[in-house]
Amino acid sequence: MESVGHAIGELRLREFRESPSERPASYPEERKQGTRAVTSTEDRTEISPEEQRRELTRLLLAEAGLAPPDSPAAPAASVPGGDTATSAPAPLTAAEKRMWFLRHLRPDDIAYNLCGGIRLTGALDPAALTTAVTGLVAAHDILRTRYPTGGDGTPVREILPPGDPVALDPTDLGALPDDERAPAAERVIEQEGRKAFRLADETPLRLRLFRFTPTDHLLVLTVHHIAFDDHSWGRVLDELAARYAVASGADGAIPARPSVQYSDFARWEERQLDGGAWDRQLDYWRQRLDRRPASLALPADRPRAEGPPARGGGTDGVRSDALLDAGTGRALRELARTGGTTLYTALLAAYQAVLHRWSGESDIVVGSPVVNRGRTEFEDVVGNFGNTVILRTDLTGAETFRALVARTRDTCADAFAHQDIPFERVVEALRPADAVGEAPLFDVVFSFVTEESRRVTTPTVSFAEQPHHNGTARFPLVLEARESADGLAFGLTGRVDLFSRAALDRMLGHLLTFLRDAVARPEVPLGSLRILTEDEERTALTQWSRSYDDPAENRPLHRLVADQAARTPDLVAVVASSGTLTYRELDRQADELAQRLRAKGVGPESIVGIHLTRTPGLVVALLAVLKAGGAFMPLEPDWPALRLRSVVESSRPLMVLTDGRHTVAPPPLEVPVLDLAQPSAPVGTPAAPGVEPAMENVAYVIHTSGSTGTPKGVMIRHQSISNRLVWQSGLLGMTSEDRVLHKAPMGFDISVNEIFLPLVNGARLVLADPGGHGDVAHLAELIERERITFLYIVASMLEVLLERDDIGDAARSIRHLWCGGEALTPALYRRFRERLDATMYHGYGPAETTIGISCQVFDEDEDGAVITLGTPNPNARLYVLDPAQRPVPVGVVGEIHIGGMPLARGYLNDPVRTAQAFVPDPFGTEPGARLYRTGDLARYREDGRVDFLGRADHQVKVRGFRIELGEVEATITGHPAVRQAVATVRSGEPGGDRLVAWCVPEGDVTGTDVRDWLAARLPHYAVPGELRLLPALPLTAAGKVDRAALLALEPAPAPAVAVVGPKTDLEREIADVWAELLGRTDIGTRRNFFDVGGHSLLLVRAQTLYRRRLGKDIPLVELYDNPTVAALAAHLSRAPGGGDPELERVRAKARRGRQRAGRGPAGTVGTPEAPGERTR
Repeated sequence: MESVGHAIGELRLREFRESPSERPASYPEERKQGTRAVTSTEDRTEISPEEQRRELTRLLLAEAGLAPPDSPAAPAASVPGGDTATSAPAPLTAAEKRMWFLRHLRPDDIAYNLCGGIRLTGALDPAALTTAVTGLVAAHDILRTRYPTGGDGTPVREILPPGDPVALDPTDLGALPDDERAPAAERVIEQEGRKAFRLADETPLRLRLFRFTPTDHLLVLTVHHIAFDDHSWGRVLDELAARYAVASGADGAIPARPSVQYSDFARWEERQLDGGAWDRQLDYWRQRLDRRPASLALPADRPRAEGPPARGGGTDGVRSDALLDAGTGRALRELARTGGTTLYTALLAAYQAVLHRWSGESDIVVGSPVVNRGRTEFEDVVGNFGNTVILRTDLTGAETFRALVARTRDTCADAFAHQDIPFERVVEALRPADAVGEAPLFDVVFSFVTEESRRVTTPTVSFAEQPHHNGTARFPLVLEARESADGLAFGLTGRVDLFSRAALDRMLGHLLTFLRDAVARPEVPLGSLRILTEDEERTALTQWSRSYDDPAENRPLHRLVADQAARTPDLVAVVASSGTLTYRELDRQADELAQRLRAKGVGPESIVGIHLTRTPGLVVALLAVLKAGGAFMPLEPDWPALRLRSVVESSRPLMVLTDGRHTVAPPPLEVPVLDLAQPSAPVGTPAAPGVEPAMENVAYVIHTSGSTGTPKGVMIRHQSISNRLVWQSGLLGMTSEDRVLHKAPMGFDISVNEIFLPLVNGARLVLADPGGHGDVAHLAELIERERITFLYIVASMLEVLLERDDIGDAARSIRHLWCGGEALTPALYRRFRERLDATMYHGYGPAETTIGISCQVFDEDEDGAVITLGTPNPNARLYVLDPAQRPVPVGVVGEIHIGGMPLARGYLNDPVRTAQAFVPDPFGTEPGARLYRTGDLARYREDGRVDFLGRADHQVKVRGFRIELGEVEATITGHPAVRQAVATVRSGEPGGDRLVAWCVPEGDVTGTDVRDWLAARLPHYAVPGELRLLPALPLTAAGKVDRAALLALEPAPAPAVAVVGPKTDLEREIADVWAELLGRTDIGTRRNFFDVGGHSLLLVRAQTLYRRRLGKDIPLVELYDNPTVAALAAHLSRAPGGGDPELERVRAKARRGRQRAGRGPAGTVGTPEAPGERTR
């Protein structure tokens, strides 16, 4: 006979797809449970899913002219009565083998203990109960079966002969008050259920009798799942009651021993498998599951939630219960009926939709238990006929809930048509990596329980089933649904190492909220249906999104400085190695330059480029542009010429300011360039006072990386920056006694904070030397000499700073340390706390939100175990939203959206990208309110704080630098001889993450050619440290570039240079430092540090290690100019190579590289400063 599963698969269960009016009249929806002999029952239950499937199967196969699945063509009980003394033991079923294996793997595991009670009400006859139990055990071989290990190490079936009467000595609990008996019964059942079975030595059933009163007893049954399924519970209770009735003197016959035993099913299953009856079903599952589903990122709130939940595995569980009102339940059933399907399917569709909202995955895989008792002779056999069906639904394109129900109907039809083959065989065929001892292929389970708890009466005693959850969880998450008189009852069970009770309560609230909304609005877009309860949504929108609002500052940025200068004119404002300025001098010089600028047309909304190095003149120029009414736009002197010209062309500033005394000349530009080093022409008649800019006018423009290859100019308003500085001044309690270090390059917005924060408070601004911002020795010396009290630093640079042995003394003056730009780790925070006595602030915010919009302030006694984005700053709004711009639930990943006063106006001269990033604010109360879509992924914690998780796009952070991978790729493919390119980050490298790229050439080009092309167009930090040419890029099955396969490739080999080992003690010391930093010992003395994996931050770390090993600070520029072990050793030995042409060539190449990058005479290092306070 042709496989039933295959036949149904071919038919595609057309009946499911027909409209209700076209379905046969016999289409089963619900039926009455029959009344059994010697029992009475009022149970009214829905037909179970597997029975629905069988009924539909019969209808469709009859229509197709095929035999029904329980055709007598292949009788099951070839050995009636089960095993005998002379017959060979029956094999183990697939279910038994898996249960035995899991029990053998974890001997103390109780996850597969099934426990429950039978409440016996009435005048109990203990002897009659003993007779009934003894007869029950004798009638069913599976209850007398042990599973010892055979000679080959595999389990065998050992059926013990019926023995002595089963002892049921009652334990007396009669001393308990009436109101304590029910809780005591639950405790008793739980205690019994938590005792592990030894399947090799004991049978799988345990019984205990407890006495409360002479007419109130509890019989506790604990049975291992190897011998029972859900259907067996009812069969055993019915038979036990029938046997008790006869044993206690009632009329009737003792139930006969079944002619078919579970061992007969085992033999039948073996014949089916060996005969290939289910091969086509296996082929179906191979095809259906060939592409492994992703593990679902569930909103777990336990520590293990930091990674994906482990699949399967028994462990302690936690459970939450909830009830959906009867009206919504009836409406859901009607929605299912009009869609030609069942309540089971509609509930599964809702579960899948909520799983999608929790995880973000569209490919949802749910395991569902079924009972394969399709043959009539197996219907009343006690044993484990359970199987698992995988229900895999792709939610992509399912626009409404009604459409999803229809799609889920098809999923169920196909899956149930192939449910006969044991799940274990499917697992064996697919061999998933986590198949050993786990539940592979799915993380979540859905179970629809159709039978209510049984109550069976005899003439003298009532037998009432008392179900119990045994406190374990076999899977990460299990949803159980059950119809009741009051509505739909749900139980959600999770692993206790993943979920708390509070988390499960929230999640059930999401499911019920979704069901109510889906029933009410089945035609609206699926993503628009609510899952948050009203209380959750109100909390997220009105409490977690904000802290408090300060009055709007009404003074533009330069006015804040001018007012301070009027209060403290004689205090020192700016300190640098090239000189100092008092507040009076700073204000006067800025006024003079502002007058010149106004005469040249600078006013509100005018953009002035600032091409200046870090000197007091830079501070004067910034303030002068603001006083003239304009907005300053930093142009980094160390940018490649092509990038600088590109920025100027796209932003079209009115002019560019430079200073030939301290700054290398800019390349030829299409706008006027004013050299402040040149004598100014007589001004003549003083220019009229400029127009004071409004608070909505632009104060400055900062350029950030752009995914298209073109940087974006972020326009920041006076209102935004003024309010931030006033708030931050109050938070820090900054006074004229404070000293703030400015070291960040002007191309990063934190430089604006470093410069103007002290100037609006009468504090002293200390400038690091040009090129010294990455020189940890210079910074440590400057912090100590100038007694710096406030320091902004990124985590990677803080790590290096804390490595210095003397940092505790050198930085003892620091009172406030603001860490942003990349992730702060608990370990780094603890190191900071050990070394420095200062308050730590962890800030977050991209450049588009005025430096930062939230921060976490650490108390002195905090251990840093929990590091978050903190709470929003005043006047700021921070939301974590889903794609439909609704707040996400606690623990669910969403995208950070930012609103409020800190928001930038947009991107300069770029309305398209402005519209893409700055979207209408659905929660705003003011006309035209907007939100900035950051592209940052995060999730709410239970207390409303926000955990940062990474990026949604291809923007990355490397050593604190914000880099758009799209910009790097676009620049590489801009080379005329490159066809394709992919850039990404290689993590886990010595010294931190590393930017890498692969490209496919279409002409005669080398890696050096491409690197030189990039160095001329990208900032040094955006040039990949590893670049490799490939004949083709690897692709995934979907035709996309396989980035994982690229990262699995060996790193690009270092240039072919003969490995020459160190010869002197000094060379060996230097080589040891390199080995520690780079994690390799095959470098030799003549390979270039940057060619074998080194980068700027590693060079800064090398500075610290050299100081520790050699006892001296080596300026960073000397490390740059001597990038090989031999060159540095020769330099330190005061022997300039002894005329060695190889060393001179290395030094000359290094100097040319510095000059090409525009690092200037002092040299610099790739700064780890970050554009804004974004934590990654």
